[in-house]
Amino acid sequence: MSHADAGGLLDLLGDRSVRRILVHTSECPRSASELAAACDVSKPTVYRRLDALEGRDLLARETRYDADGNHYAAYACRLEEVTFGVGADGLAADLDRNRPDDADG
Repeated sequence: MSHADAGGLLDLLGDRSVRRILVHTSECPRSASELAAACDVSKPTVYRRLDALEGRDLLARETRYDADGNHYAAYACRLEEVTFGVGADGLAADLDRNRPDDADG
């Protein structure tokens, strides 16, 4: 488990599209286009949320290839569990992340 900025994490998870992205990417890796359609939001919104989630290491990005040999990014959820607590230092968050199948180390 790793510690995270609880306030920032709560703000991020408070966004409905972020929660939907996490749910959809926990099922299988998905492209930004697939996520935009599944979450019923624009691609620019999806890309902003993906950047925020990647910045917190909650998503893993992998390169995929289509039938024509073109490449695109697919995203997989790394978040398994979040635990929030309150203590003398304020709010704290512990994150439990999974490792992508192809991760090193």
